[in-house]
Amino acid sequence: MKTRSTQIPDDPAKPKAAATDRTFAILELVASASGPLAVKTIGATLGLPKPTAHRLVNGLIDKGLLARDLETRDVIIGVEAARLAVGILRASLSRAPVRSVLRAVSAELGETCNVGVLDGGDVVYLDRVEVEHWPLRLQFGVGSRVPMHCTAMGKLFLATLPDGMRSRLLASGPFSAQTAHTFTDPDALAAELERIAARGYSLDDEEYVVGVFCVAVPILSSMGRTVAAIAVQAPKVRLSHDRVEQVLPILRRGAEALSAQFG
Repeated sequence: MKTRSTQIPDDPAKPKAAATDRTFAILELVASASGPLAVKTIGATLGLPKPTAHRLVNGLIDKGLLARDLETRDVIIGVEAARLAVGILRASLSRAPVRSVLRAVSAELGETCNVGVLDGGDVVYLDRVEVEHWPLRLQFGVGSRVPMHCTAMGKLFLATLPDGMRSRLLASGPFSAQTAHTFTDPDALAAELERIAARGYSLDDEEYVVGVFCVAVPILSSMGRTVAAIAVQAPKVRLSHDRVEQVLPILRRGAEALSAQFG
């Protein structure tokens, strides 16, 4: 795994500032890594003495900003850092340029559109534009949480997770059946995730709500990682497999326009 070398020099005159710089450098390094990082790797990459690296990492773990991977005991992003990231993204989406992109996509498709991110084991809706002729009373406002295994955005996030993390989540099955179409068997869901990874988009064919069909595509960071997703959601009488190829270019243009907002 390649990591960026960033030297954090000592500054005896500004010990508090130096500690803050090192803390943010550690968080940035772990957040941008493709998998768990050993404390030794963190220290070597940032030029930190071993005792300093352990002290800072343990302090971040105590605050929930970092955590230990259950298998390797290496360092991953913690729950509190993930919650902070979700809050920041939600605030950024309230800006007019972002909202206008989602409105434009919804208007072009003539259907309800959502933007969401992965937070722990759920998908969190950061924004939603609902069309006036939406006939179903679904309580999916900003901040709503939906499961990963039976939603288009959730399965998309699962499909793009590192192999080890995805395997651990699949091993937690079987999964609850929301409808008769929900993937509940881990092996069947794993096969579905392989299909999603290969084609680059995800579908929810009445897997979460009866009569509702969804299509989701990833919103990529500048490094090519899936950081969020945009999805269209509609009654199956208006959106089904027959319209997927029609809606994909529109969703992908929206995802590209939104990608800059997620860094």
